[in-house]
Amino acid sequence: MTNLPAIDGQPLPRVKTKRVIPERQDNPGPVVPLDHILTSVVVVNWEALTSSSPTARIRIEYHIGMDGTVEYLKLWMSAREYWSLICDYSIHPGWSDGPRFSNGYHSRSLGRLLQSIMMNQKLFGHGCEPNSNGLLEIGTPTLQDTDEARLRVNETFQRSA
Repeated sequence: MTNLPAIDGQPLPRVKTKRVIPERQDNPGPVVPLDHILTSVVVVNWEALTSSSPTARIRIEYHIGMDGTVEYLKLWMSAREYWSLICDYSIHPGWSDGPRFSNGYHSRSLGRLLQSIMMNQKLFGHGCEPNSNGLLEIGTPTLQDTDEARLRVNETFQRSA
């Protein structure tokens, strides 16, 4: 005979237990379009990248790998007729450890935001086919563009925290 737990000599009623496993949330909220967050990150860092050049344009090139994730991206700036590499970023180990800035450009804020995007790609949707390229070109933002970009960046990364 086994000893069952008892109170005042009376055996405790058997209680059925149910193990509750919280549902895994692969998608913590609405997916933000990749083009929107990349554009916003550039706009928020516009002054640091362009020195407020009124004719500056920034180009973002990215490649979607066979698994549907961004494998690498490059940022370019043109203030006249030629494009100069700002930085590149690859997720392949050994290629880089975060964004690599070139040609005298550097922005700690931009670097951290790009790293956050690349490390949290499940938060962003791109709608591109595997093994394809994306291209964005951004002109000088207005004050309203900058405010909206700052809000989008803050909301996106607060939600993922």
